[in-house]
Amino acid sequence: MNRIHILASGSKANAYIIEAENSMILIDQGLSFKEFSSRAEKLGIDIFRIKAILLTHEHEDHIKGVAYTAYKLDAPVFSTAQTLEILNENAKKPIHSRIVEKDRKIKLGAFEITPFGIMHDAVDPVGYLVSTPCGETVCFATDTGKITNRMMTYINQGTNIILEANHDPAMLYQNRKYPPVLKERIRGPYGHLSNDQSLEALDRMGENHPKTVIFSHLSEENNSPEMLKNLVIDFKKAHSLDFKAFIANQNNPKSILLS
Repeated sequence: MNRIHILASGSKANAYIIEAENSMILIDQGLSFKEFSSRAEKLGIDIFRIKAILLTHEHEDHIKGVAYTAYKLDAPVFSTAQTLEILNENAKKPIHSRIVEKDRKIKLGAFEITPFGIMHDAVDPVGYLVSTPCGETVCFATDTGKITNRMMTYINQGTNIILEANHDPAMLYQNRKYPPVLKERIRGPYGHLSNDQSLEALDRMGENHPKTVIFSHLSEENNSPEMLKNLVIDFKKAHSLDFKAFIANQNNPKSILLS
């Protein structure tokens, strides 16, 4: 059974589990270990089956629970050298760290994983292309201000895509709580993708469209799931596409069956 489990997705915390052939890997862990365990239990997940933790970058909403989770599960943490350096500097427990290199494939149990560079204001952020033995591939591309041609080579390989749709530009512009410098950071090339940019990336795939798209990392302040849902419906109709679309949520964990 191949599944993606979304334990949290948004500006406050992020945690995703990919499952294949009774093995699991965790991508990011921004929840407390107690909350992470509770949400996993609600989804029927035995977290001690997690073989490794993949870290995309060092921001708090992705890294908060990584060190203690790795300690409790006795699981190694994989990421770029600079990201792991920051993780280890702040960790209270010893971490089994494994350095990954962009565009170089690694084997983890049932999975083949290739990290690739993304555009974000972190020291050395990455996305991941994860391949399973049955031929399913999951491309994980969140927390990026733009989609480069190099990123598209990996997105195009994804039969299933976890893609950021962080904000609606008009909602962000009208948000009086956010100072101009923060708005500029979010919509800049090293910030976060808008709904339109996310759909543009799918459009760039042409006929090579995926089976499943999970729109993730939605801002609770600057986006609307209902608005995004309607945009996706219109996009699918306009391009005659039939992929399954899901919108990830900050507080409501869900499991998605891939095959």
